[in-house]
Amino acid sequence: MIATTDRTAPSRLAGTAALMTALVAALALSACATKPAEPPPEPPAATPAPAPAPEPPPPPTPAMQAQSQKVAQGVVELLEAGNEEQARAELQRALTLDPANKLALNLQKQMTEDPQATLGRESFPYVVRSGDTLSRIAGRFLGDIYSFHILARYNNIKVPRQVGEGTTLRIPGKAPPPEPTRPPRPSPARPEPAPEPAPPPVATAPVAPAEPSAGEKAFRAAEASAKAGNLERALADYKQAASLGVAAAGPKADATSKRLVDTHSRNARSALARQDLDGAVKSWDKVLELDPSNETARLERQKALRLKEKVNAL
Repeated sequence: MIATTDRTAPSRLAGTAALMTALVAALALSACATKPAEPPPEPPAATPAPAPAPEPPPPPTPAMQAQSQKVAQGVVELLEAGNEEQARAELQRALTLDPANKLALNLQKQMTEDPQATLGRESFPYVVRSGDTLSRIAGRFLGDIYSFHILARYNNIKVPRQVGEGTTLRIPGKAPPPEPTRPPRPSPARPEPAPEPAPPPVATAPVAPAEPSAGEKAFRAAEASAKAGNLERALADYKQAASLGVAAAGPKADATSKRLVDTHSRNARSALARQDLDGAVKSWDKVLELDPSNETARLERQKALRLKEKVNAL
């Protein structure tokens, strides 16, 4: 019994070892064939919510706009006086009140931009005249009176208000053509005032013609005598009318006297031609009576007298 047990023990051990070896191999194969379990996916990171956009500032009220314009006008005065630093601070206050204030934006542009780049390098000289200011010059040549500050910077002027008559400035751009001299415009004729309407006629009682004065009577008589050819009577009446204040009588008397002188002169020569020496002397006497300074009548009268003496001596 004992011998039989000793022979079977080694075989049992060998079978057990083989079985263990096969079991280990199977476990190894199983381990190789099975994939390791993947770890579960991580949850996606939470995306932070975007920050809300800042709300735009509320539009300026009319009162803020008016205050901004008032501050901007004050900036203009500061710049004209050369206070540029203070003007910058006030300019920011104006734009805070109203960011769209056109005057404030215009001044800010003039204070920050390069004058040469903005206005250009080409320029022409201009001599400041009496009554000129940089604002007026800027308005004339740049089209904006508020562009005085950039024009001052263009000319290196620190205090625009102190630019005086006779100063030579550089004006950007090309010189304008000289203005043609224009004849003075005639002043419009003033319309003549309308004539006042004539007052309505007033009914008056008929006035009897006034009685002619003594001078007028004498003048009328002289006119009638002259018309009738009675010059000596006409001359006497003209002289009387002139002495009574009738102005037209004096010239009439002179003209009538001249006619009588001519008439008596012709009569004297005619009498002398007929050898009527007495008649010739009488006619020359009438001439000298009318015109005592008539030298011709005096000489002719003497000639007639000498002839008369010669005739009487025969």
